[in-house]
Amino acid sequence: MASENTVQNFIHNLEHGSLQNFIKSAMIGGLILFLFILYFAFHFRGFGNEHAMDQAQIARSIASGHGFSTKVIRPMALWKLSDAEKPVPTENFPDFYNAPLNPFVNAIPLLLIKSKWEMSPKDPIYIGDRVIALVCILFFLASVGVGFFVARHLFDTELALLGCACVLVTDLLWEFSLSGLPQMLMLFLFMLTCWFIICAQQAATEDKTPTLILYLILAALTLGLLTLAHGLGFWLFLGYLIFTGLYFRPRGLAIGLSLLVYALTVSPWLIYNYQVCGNPLGIGCYIGLSVGHSGEALMRSLSPHVNDWMVTIKAKIRLGFLSQIGNLFGNLGLNFAALGFFFALLHPFKRTETAQFRWCILLMWFFAIIGMATFASGADTALDADQLNVLFIPIMVFYGLAFILVLWHRLEISGSIYRLIFLIFIPLLCAGPMLLRLVGGAQSSVNWPPYVPPYIAILAQWTTPDEIIASDVPWAVAWYAQRKSL
Repeated sequence: MASENTVQNFIHNLEHGSLQNFIKSAMIGGLILFLFILYFAFHFRGFGNEHAMDQAQIARSIASGHGFSTKVIRPMALWKLSDAEKPVPTENFPDFYNAPLNPFVNAIPLLLIKSKWEMSPKDPIYIGDRVIALVCILFFLASVGVGFFVARHLFDTELALLGCACVLVTDLLWEFSLSGLPQMLMLFLFMLTCWFIICAQQAATEDKTPTLILYLILAALTLGLLTLAHGLGFWLFLGYLIFTGLYFRPRGLAIGLSLLVYALTVSPWLIYNYQVCGNPLGIGCYIGLSVGHSGEALMRSLSPHVNDWMVTIKAKIRLGFLSQIGNLFGNLGLNFAALGFFFALLHPFKRTETAQFRWCILLMWFFAIIGMATFASGADTALDADQLNVLFIPIMVFYGLAFILVLWHRLEISGSIYRLIFLIFIPLLCAGPMLLRLVGGAQSSVNWPPYVPPYIAILAQWTTPDEIIASDVPWAVAWYAQRKSL
């Protein structure tokens, strides 16, 4: 009899108790380990994005004690200094194109490997690429961890675990993790923002004004840090500010406090840009004038050459908006659960916090689309430095899964085996692009354009540090050869 009770208790815990959650958590951990080995150990080929290399070489300048300076000399930057009647530095050329937070964060791990900065011709992948990619992966995994608590608070533990699995098998998120771009740092800050907003909603419901003020401060702070990681984060703050004014009371306090904290957070960057080049926004704002060509093409010119800037910006917004909407599914990583968020907007969720928070997400996403349409560099790819849709994948997955599970329950299909098959099928469908990568065979070991780090690094032996190299890939020359490049 005792053995029968033990078996029954084991089966009960397996189906409904703590053992079930332990098994699910263990499966998530195994999935993380498998994907880490797959992508970082076998799929990583080094950086292939110019913005990643550009910010990486700035991070190394910070780590070497040269401050926020760059070895990539843009003609547009020379024009801006001349236009503002500022002297052109001959040593440490200040950078006023990139946002500062990601280079400062990456400077920390680069400082730990300072003795290995010089690249050997025998190294197929630069160690700096590996270190920065590892940091990005850690931010991605930390974002999934924060997302678990967000989903569990909005819904339940089961959906949170299923949602995290769907996020982890999204190929685009892993591609960004290996790219060296700031999106994974931004994703971590965005998920923290979501958590703080939800906590502020709960505090408002319980009439805890001091707690509400604290979480409003934290939400504005993380959005300010997100803007310091990428200037387009400002547009997310606009969406959040509108939601704050509509949801929280008193409105004046909520809006004023959020504006104050956000302004204090981003002001050091604006002051720095103004002191260096006379424009608090630097030269990145001119990307909004690049219609019909990439932002980097504009940076190669010695002036904006815009006759009617209002007409130009209108054209940029129209074309950019159509591009963002037309490529939405691809920009969400081809994750159908994330796309289900927009259908979840039609479902009347019972919990007030869950029902109201989706409108906050919608507002931030809508303003992010406007920001990308206006100031994105124009690259027609999901793996782009100015892509913000990737930040919304986890939270949209959670809402999309909630709507999908509601539809499943309405089918009233009896039998736990069918439900189990359905729950397994969902992450498999989300993992479609990843599975295609697995069966697609070996990929080229060289990123295109042909970034071959050992052959670029050898330029350091052919030139001296006081020389400047003219190149069509100046970011690669600055990062791998550690030489100034025009």
